[in-house]
Amino acid sequence: MSQKITHAPEHLITVSWLSQEESRALSVMRDIEKCLAKSHKKLTIKRVHEIRVVLRRWYSIWDILCLDRWQDEQYEKQIGRTFKALNKQLGKLRDIDVNIAHAKEYSLPEVVIALWVKKRKKLTKEVAQKISKLKLHRAVSALKTYLGRKAYELEQYLDFNEDELKHSINDSAYHHMVGFLEATERVAHEQARLANSDEELHELRLSVKRWRYILAEFFGLTNLELVQAQQVLGKHHDLTLLKEALESTAAQLKGKNIAGLEEAQSRLLLEISSLGEEIKPLKDNLPYGLRPSISFEVTY
Repeated sequence: MSQKITHAPEHLITVSWLSQEESRALSVMRDIEKCLAKSHKKLTIKRVHEIRVVLRRWYSIWDILCLDRWQDEQYEKQIGRTFKALNKQLGKLRDIDVNIAHAKEYSLPEVVIALWVKKRKKLTKEVAQKISKLKLHRAVSALKTYLGRKAYELEQYLDFNEDELKHSINDSAYHHMVGFLEATERVAHEQARLANSDEELHELRLSVKRWRYILAEFFGLTNLELVQAQQVLGKHHDLTLLKEALESTAAQLKGKNIAGLEEAQSRLLLEISSLGEEIKPLKDNLPYGLRPSISFEVTY
């Protein structure tokens, strides 16, 4: 006779949550360091996207670490402000890069695309100048020191205040992180149930992204349903912004004959509507309760 037994992966059960948080933070910090080591290179589409992705990974981890008392005034002063400024500046380039890419994909008027390409070149110089003043390497160096210091301080704090806290320093990474995962799922579930407007769908996209990053960074899981949901919601958001950008540019060019403008606007509206229909079943099939597990059979 045999019985199938399922349990959480041993590497998440045997390591403490504090050790895991420090390890994940250091790992992403090293990836940030690698990206910024290429500071002499131009702010190409690929490079801007690469840095933005690693910064999103950092924020997905840091949001949780903040809840576990990792943040203090020194972080914001020496590191947080610099990362926020970098992300903001790169966001300007990423927004226009996405608009240009989709504008070509959906055959927007050439005069509009040419105007955006020209704007991107000008914006690149402005952003590069602002980023050069941020002292990024100093911020990364400060982060290395900061993470080591905070890990030690938190260990000491938890040793002396365990009775007052809801968790112990010896709690496993798995059981500690499940609480954050459950909270993220609850938010996404409520948003998926109610989301209809462009803004509500955008908020759902952000929740799905947080959910996906928690699974990937802390549980080592990648899920196709979440990836697909984020992609479709992301494209819906991108095309909604593209439609607004096209309307704004058309207003700036008022008086000029923009060939193909009405047709392009109609294509965007149809595609946004089609994506809206595609999103409906995705909202109903998000992988709530997904957890890493190991299964084996015991014969007796």
